[in-house]
Amino acid sequence: MSRNEEGNSVTLPFIDSGEKLSEHLSLDQSVKADISRVSKLYPFRISRHYLSLIKKEAPLSCPIGRQAIPCVDELTGEGEVDPLNEKGSLITPVFIKRYPGRGVFLVSAECAMYCRYCNRRRLVGKEWNPVLFREETLDYLEKDKEIREVILSGGDPLMLASEELSYILSRLKRMGKAIIRVSTRLPVVCPERVTEAYYDLIRDNSPLWVVIHINHPNEISPEFTAVVRRLLRSGAVLVSQTVLLRGVNDCPHILARLFEELVSNGIKPYYLFQLDEVAGAYHFKVRLDRGMEIMRTLRKNISGLAMPYYALDISGGFGKVPLDHQYIKGKRHGVVTIESPLSGFGIYDDNGTESHCMSCHICRPVEPKI
Repeated sequence: MSRNEEGNSVTLPFIDSGEKLSEHLSLDQSVKADISRVSKLYPFRISRHYLSLIKKEAPLSCPIGRQAIPCVDELTGEGEVDPLNEKGSLITPVFIKRYPGRGVFLVSAECAMYCRYCNRRRLVGKEWNPVLFREETLDYLEKDKEIREVILSGGDPLMLASEELSYILSRLKRMGKAIIRVSTRLPVVCPERVTEAYYDLIRDNSPLWVVIHINHPNEISPEFTAVVRRLLRSGAVLVSQTVLLRGVNDCPHILARLFEELVSNGIKPYYLFQLDEVAGAYHFKVRLDRGMEIMRTLRKNISGLAMPYYALDISGGFGKVPLDHQYIKGKRHGVVTIESPLSGFGIYDDNGTESHCMSCHICRPVEPKI
């Protein structure tokens, strides 16, 4: 349930079965049976807005449809239920701390659409209620002064009632958490959910970093751009994250258009992620050499503003590492040979004076300001 700008309750338009989906798309009986079979293991939900972006005549080959519609490839045995070993980094049942100074707070179990490659499909849309551990986690964060940055995730934080999300944000702000990120796919898949109350809470907690998950230029709809404009006016700082997906966006032309259109709408492309090795998603996997080839082509053809980090979250919980074409080709007698993204090779004389500590004391821990 959400509310429109007049404050009235509205029912969010979700479709959650093959039978309902077949009323809008051309699906034969075998596809409907596959959707039913897969949905017993991995929940299926799609918003009517996202449905409107799918090619009606060829939904299973459409890059939008592939992200949303279950298929039997999800039932293969490859991959891990918890590929990043998030369970091994839990401080509370809903707070993941893997890096110094920051952590991920799982605040919601719901999404407006269940992406078919989700790395938390073991939890999201299932009998899991992070609300039960909310106060425990907030109490922990109150005490842990090392944590300066909190990433709200889930599920989708914007699926929470605005009052709930406002409460979490205000508590974190009062603790002195300097940086708060909200990771969401709502502006893409269900823009009507982002109502006036959410713009108000962003305004009340500005500056607030909003990380929008978006994978294809066809997802940039007029409704999406309208939400983005409102988010910017409300004081949100917008960046994006994209997952590299076979048969969806594993092409430099598709990604160049996506990233440039995001920049033109005031969104900085932040991450292009290699697919996590999650069970049931291996049919989306792109080879690393293809990903690096794509990044090399992008670097030659688009502005630095439109270039994201290409990153891999190492399976098992070993953290993120950047992946890109390696431009440094060798070093001899202090001279570095560098491949040009345009053509040929150049050199850089790596003869800078050795760095030393400047005794500025920034490395000393500082208590956060409350």
